[in-house]
Amino acid sequence: MKPIVMLLGAALMSPLVAPVAAQTAEPAVAATPAPVGQTFTLPSPIMEGNREINVLLPDDYENGDRRYPVVYMLDGGQAQDFPTYAALVRDAIRAGDMQPVIVVGVASQDRQNELTERATDRRIIAQWPNHGQSDRFRRFLTDEVKPWVQGRYRTNGDDVVLGESAAALFIVETFLEQPALFDRYLAISPSLWWDREALSKRAASLLAAHPPGERQLLLTIGDEGGQMQAGLDRVIVALRRTPPNGLNWRYEPRHDLTHSTIYRAMAPAFLREALPPVKD
Repeated sequence: MKPIVMLLGAALMSPLVAPVAAQTAEPAVAATPAPVGQTFTLPSPIMEGNREINVLLPDDYENGDRRYPVVYMLDGGQAQDFPTYAALVRDAIRAGDMQPVIVVGVASQDRQNELTERATDRRIIAQWPNHGQSDRFRRFLTDEVKPWVQGRYRTNGDDVVLGESAAALFIVETFLEQPALFDRYLAISPSLWWDREALSKRAASLLAAHPPGERQLLLTIGDEGGQMQAGLDRVIVALRRTPPNGLNWRYEPRHDLTHSTIYRAMAPAFLREALPPVKD
């Protein structure tokens, strides 16, 4: 059995970039048709470079003035998860299984850098020296991506974030530390083994400090076991003991699925649950 630390995979490391103060993002440029949706290049002062953003609008977007929820898909590049899962969302909407939404794919460039918090584990520091700037990536979403989406498209203020593995770790971290950033958090097999399960060990105290508010959290995990399961189990215990006021949450373990198969099974299911069809 391979060590659980290998679940994130080996990523190419780019040079460490120090955080900079948040600024208003410049307008996106170079909109390009793509096999699914459109691809935009968003200049990012926070990330110090151009970032790939992909957008798929609902079929009826141009036919009125309706406003839509937004699904922010992490690892959402055209060479990542966006083409497959945006198409699944489109098909579910056309089949009447979920309400129309705007899908926004946010591409990752360095997953360990962008999706993890800084670790104290010397093994992680040695293997991924560039890791640990999830706070900067969160500012990128908060101060640049979301304002650009809200300024360009007819959104209704119902924001969903979806991801798996390291992206799901980032989603759980964001839910615990900055719960007001999104309305619905969909985390599939979060890599809560990270840094000897450090995030899960803070879950109870972070939940106790949560402001009240209507939010949704959906969690699942495959057959990973080990520190992956132990970290998530600790979060579930904390949620049961100190659920924040207004939180609607559900945990559905899927031990019949693997780390490589669970996203395909559970991402569409969670999206249908979070955004069911709305009767006119």
